[in-house]
Amino acid sequence: MTKRFLAVLGTALVVALGTSALQAREPNPPPKVEAQHIETKPLAGDPGKEIDIQVYTFPPRSAVPWHIHKDAVEIEYGLAGTLMIEEEGKPPYPLETGKTNILAPNVVHRGWNPSATDPVKIYVVRIKPAGAPLATLVDVPNDASNAPAASAYPEDEKPNAAP
Repeated sequence: MTKRFLAVLGTALVVALGTSALQAREPNPPPKVEAQHIETKPLAGDPGKEIDIQVYTFPPRSAVPWHIHKDAVEIEYGLAGTLMIEEEGKPPYPLETGKTNILAPNVVHRGWNPSATDPVKIYVVRIKPAGAPLATLVDVPNDASNAPAASAYPEDEKPNAAP
């Protein structure tokens, strides 16, 4: 074999091994909160508002970042599992299967699934200004609890998918 062939082979081997080593160090992609859009309809009697309905599935150890629903009321119903919710200035609280939670407009909040094994599913109805985004991301409040930091949970990168 020629020196040139050995050099090319050696370089290819180093690249292949290096790529495998890099891939081995990369963590699995984080679980993403999934949003299933059910329906959006105008609110009867108020042409400036609409009702938006979605079902969210939080895989184990997933979360959504701090956000608000600008000028929107959010009604949440637990379908499966327990979602932890934290509102600015309040300690985290659970939304359990069969229970409801109502968030007033413009409340800074976040939600996460603390379970390492079980998904959480919630049904969400929002009454919001027509055509407005579902959510707006905000900075972490100064008085956030000692609950896991946002960086401890993979977060959904799509603000419009945040409950």
